[in-house]
Amino acid sequence: MAQSLGIGEPAAAAIWDDLAVAYAGNGRFYHNLQHIEHALNVAEQLREVAVNFTAVQLALWFHDVVYDPRRSDNEAESAAYAERVLRPLGVPDNLLVEVRELILATKSHEATTENPDVWVMLDADLAILSAPPEQYAAYAQAIRQEYGFVPDEAYGVGRTAVLQKFLARSPFYFTEWMRGAGDTAVQANLLRELAQLAAD
Repeated sequence: MAQSLGIGEPAAAAIWDDLAVAYAGNGRFYHNLQHIEHALNVAEQLREVAVNFTAVQLALWFHDVVYDPRRSDNEAESAAYAERVLRPLGVPDNLLVEVRELILATKSHEATTENPDVWVMLDADLAILSAPPEQYAAYAQAIRQEYGFVPDEAYGVGRTAVLQKFLARSPFYFTEWMRGAGDTAVQANLLRELAQLAAD
């Protein structure tokens, strides 16, 4: 991908090193390189849906580079980071604009435009919600660890609200490939976690 954008090997290596350091930061129990790699693998399955797959790939690489669960501007800061890194390397303005749009879409996880690239971005980012029960449980535990500074009761209230919002979406995923068995798995996982939160 870097080569197709005219980014030389030294610059690409430097970007990778910086991303690796960021995603290995303290407290990143879920929002780490494993999440990015999983999302990229899912996006690859959705490549034919995308209009500008390069934009999707770049956005996925950068979308959680700034992550602090205490902040509400992570997506905006991640988008700004991507632009600061990519613009000096000659990445075209139109591509930068779309990368920013895709990253910002992960704040609400709602497709407010009829842009297939947004659909692919969001489905890849939230693919974990349709994972097998054991993998989903590990994800839920990792999210709790990232919010370790929040008392149990407050976390339960906040997390329940997020899950109920997701549960109300029908269909949940935006692409046909993910909707398949994905929507059913999402519902089962969300209901299971909601029951656990209620029991706690």
